[in-house]
Amino acid sequence: MRVAALFALAVAGCAGLPPGDKKSPDYWADYFLDMYEQERTLGTLEAGPTPLAQPRVVLLITGVTIRAEWFDQIAARLRRDGFRPVVYQPPALLSGDLFEASRQLIGVVDQLRRQSGQDKIDILAECTGGLIARHYIQSLGGDRQVSRLVTFVSPQHGIAKAPLAASIARWPALYDLSPGSRFLRAVNDVPLPPGVPVTSIYTCNDEYIQPYTTSIIPGATNIGLCNEHVVHFQTFWDPRIYLIMHAALTR
Repeated sequence: MRVAALFALAVAGCAGLPPGDKKSPDYWADYFLDMYEQERTLGTLEAGPTPLAQPRVVLLITGVTIRAEWFDQIAARLRRDGFRPVVYQPPALLSGDLFEASRQLIGVVDQLRRQSGQDKIDILAECTGGLIARHYIQSLGGDRQVSRLVTFVSPQHGIAKAPLAASIARWPALYDLSPGSRFLRAVNDVPLPPGVPVTSIYTCNDEYIQPYTTSIIPGATNIGLCNEHVVHFQTFWDPRIYLIMHAALTR
C-alpha cells in the first residue's frame, strides 16, 4: 500500500506519472513493480543458514497493491533454507475491506494445512498483510493454526495520511488503515495470543510507513532497522534483512 504515492497525486497532480487509472490498485501495483524491476531481479543466491532438518510451510502474505512477484527473492531464500514457502496475494490486491480479508485467511490457511499435512504453519506478512494476519491469530482462531507470525514494514496502528488517500481512491482498505478506524481498534484492543510468537520488523527510514512507530506491537518482539538508511521496498531483497526474518521464523 503506497499511501504516499496517492498523497503526492493529490498535491502535485499527475505530472511525471504514466497514463492510466490512478485510482486503481492495479495501476500502483504495476507502477512500483516497474520502478524496482532491477532490484527485484533474482540473481545467484548467497550461501545461507543450515537448512531445516524438517521442512516447514510458511505462508507469505502481500500488502495493498503488492503483487506476489515481490516475494520472489524471499521465497527463493526460504526454499534454499529448508522452508516450503507459499505466496498469497489477497483478492483485489488487498484494497478491499480488511475485516473480510482477515476472514478469508481462515480458508487459505485451512487449505494449506490440509495440503501440507502440517497442524500449524508459519506466516511472514508484508505491510497490510501483517494486519490481517494479526487479526486472524488474535480474533478468528488463527492462534490454533499458526506457529509464528512475522510482519515487516507493517502499519499496525495505521498511517496518518491514509484518510487523505482514502478520499482520493475510495478503497475500503484505506479507510480501515486510517488511525482510529473500527478495524484498527479491533486489532489493537485485543491482546496477542500467548502461544504464537509475534515479531514486527520495521525501518526508521520508511518513506511510506510513517511514523515508523506505527509498526511497534506491544508485547511482540519489535526489531527496528535504524542504524543505517533502509527504505521500504529494500526489505524484499536485502539478504541481511532476510536473515532477520529467518531468525524470527526459527527462534
